[in-house]
Amino acid sequence: MKASIRFSLAAFLLISSSITCHAQETQSSATRSLTKEQQAALDKQDQDIAQVASQIIALIDQNRAGDVWDQASPIAKQIISRDDFMKKVARDRSPLGAPGLRMPMGVKHYRYDGTGNMPAGAYINILFDTQFGQASQSSREMVTFILDSDKVWRFVGYSVR
Repeated sequence: MKASIRFSLAAFLLISSSITCHAQETQSSATRSLTKEQQAALDKQDQDIAQVASQIIALIDQNRAGDVWDQASPIAKQIISRDDFMKKVARDRSPLGAPGLRMPMGVKHYRYDGTGNMPAGAYINILFDTQFGQASQSSREMVTFILDSDKVWRFVGYSVR
């Protein structure tokens, strides 16, 4: 992995570990409002994680999905093997052609209780609207992060639809 991207991912992990989970938990509760400081921390976290999501997609664009998986949460590694992840990304992306215009579409926070297909935990989805060379319509790319038990946000999934 390029040193700059490795450094960026490492820097993100350090930054995100210093942000308390309190702002995340508070945001998911509609009955509470955030303080100015909590909102600022959450906005900064969202900007940082969106930047990392862009770097992850850049690696996927370069056919380096294995490098993405190498930095993934242990939860992701339990769900899908490195080889299967690489095959899935290639299978999903190859018919679409080369990516062209890519627009960030937002950051969404979720909390799952573990009673479905998703392991329990706090998640952040970063959404992109992407025009691919061989697709007649734009596609929606999603990069998902989970807050691991050590309070660090880590990559847990990528999809394109």
